[in-house]
Parts: sequence; structure tokens; C-alpha cells
Amino acid sequence: MLLVSFVAWAGGCATKPPVAPKTAQEPIREQTVSFRGADVELSGILFEPVSPARRGERRPAAVLMHGCSGMLTSRGQLPVGRRDWAERFARRGFVTLAVDSFGPRGIGSVCEIKVSERPAQPWEVRTADAYAALDYLVSRTDVDPKNVLLVGWSHGGSTVTGVVRPEALGRRAAGPHFRAAIAFYPGCTRPLRLKGYQTTMPMLILHGEQDDWTPVTPCVELAKKLKNSRFPATIIVYPGAYHGFDSPGGKVTYLPKVYNPRAPGGRGAYVGGHEPSRLKAIDDVNRFIAQNLAR
Repeated sequence: MLLVSFVAWAGGCATKPPVAPKTAQEPIREQTVSFRGADVELSGILFEPVSPARRGERRPAAVLMHGCSGMLTSRGQLPVGRRDWAERFARRGFVTLAVDSFGPRGIGSVCEIKVSERPAQPWEVRTADAYAALDYLVSRTDVDPKNVLLVGWSHGGSTVTGVVRPEALGRRAAGPHFRAAIAFYPGCTRPLRLKGYQTTMPMLILHGEQDDWTPVTPCVELAKKLKNSRFPATIIVYPGAYHGFDSPGGKVTYLPKVYNPRAPGGRGAYVGGHEPSRLKAIDDVNRFIAQNLAR
């Protein structure tokens, strides 16, 4: 099994990234929902296809975990990239729940706060949020409890690395359990350093080679560490891509105030979309779903 894949398309001998498969443009329903978390009443945005499930049909589902800036922008909207993924999953037939871990706790963006001082830590708080969202979804009569995907970005991607552990906060041996997980540009230093770190499901890590906020090297090493596990992690690295490479638009900007212990003065990182990588990631996510979920 290929654990580490470096995608290349720049230069004379490069290959062209595949065109992302078109998603069926079925209208979707969108609504705000609330559900019980471990310590607070959580909220989120639920996306689902307009066409009703056939009698007795249970659909796959997806839980989406936001990054350090929170689920919503300063205008109270989902970021364009997160909305694109949420609608993409819904149009594929997934009952999709974007979870807000910060708003219900009165937390704003934590991107500028030192990691050790941030509230709602990935492994200590947000793993339980992910399992609370799973409980909510499987309580629905239209969701297949054995076919739920977990997806997270950055801070939410780091949450994914915690959720997949057998000892994750909120996980119960009797279930329900996630079927598979995808982490976009997570921080992998913590699971890499943890002795005996294991996963309980297939995990795909998608990362930009140029990421200077959560560097890719620890994630590559983590995939190598897990190569003999029951569920080896797969990592795909996109050349020329920075943190947030899957955002539409292809514009990279410098954020001078975000906390980054690897940068001079401990602040600053480049963030933004890289269209070839975004399109390739859509293809890679579709392939991962086809290989690891029933739909």
C-alpha cells in the first residue's frame, strides 16, 4: 500500500491534475440545528439533498470540523471553501453536519493565541464534539449509522487525529463509530510524539508541501509510523500548496498576526488556495470515499 504520495504537475515532465468529477446539481436543504455536547448545547449547519430518501433508505453522513478561526466568518457566514465542501458532500447524497465548537462556548478565533493557551483544544474538547455530532446524526432515521465520515481542516484536522484514537474523548466501545476520516493540513506533532499512537479507522491526510503554519514533515513521519498498523494512514502532499490550499480562488495571502512558533518572532503564516491542488484534492477525496464508505 502506498502510504505517502507526492502529487506533481509543475514543470516540463509533470502530469496534469485530473479534472474534478462534476457533482450532480441537486438542490440541497440547509438549516441550523442544535444537539447536546459533553458540556454545552452545540450547534451546527445541516446540509442534505432536497430529494427525500426512499422508503427505508439510510444515507451516509459526514461531520465537518472547522479550523482555528471558527465555523463562521466575521459576517456570520460559512467560509467559501467550507461551504463548497459541505454542499459537495450533500449533493453526493451525504447528510452533512458542519459543527460549531466555538460559538456555543462564546469563543472567537483562536488563531492568534498561543497553542497551549487556546480554549476548546482538539483532543481535549473537540473530539467529544465530533462524537456528539455523530450521536446526533445516527439518531436520525435517514442516516446509516455504520457509514459516517469525519472531515476536519487545520485545527479541525488536528481534531481528526484525536478522534481516530481508540481512547478518544467521547468514543464508546459499544459505538457508534466513524467509518473513516479525512484531515486537511493538520498539525501532526502531537500524534507523532505519542508512544503507541494508533487509529481505529482509515485516515487520509491532505497537505500542502509549502505549508509554513502546520508543516507537512511531521504528517509524513506519522504516516510512516503507522505503516504497519491495522489502519495505515495515507498522506497526499501537494507541491506548491500552502495552508488552506483547497479554498477556491487561488489567492495566497500573508497573515502577520497568527501564532506560529516556527516563524520569526512566533507570528505569521501564508494561507490561500492553490487551484490545481484543490481540484486534485476533490478527486482524491472522492476516491477515498469510494474505497472506504458504502456509497
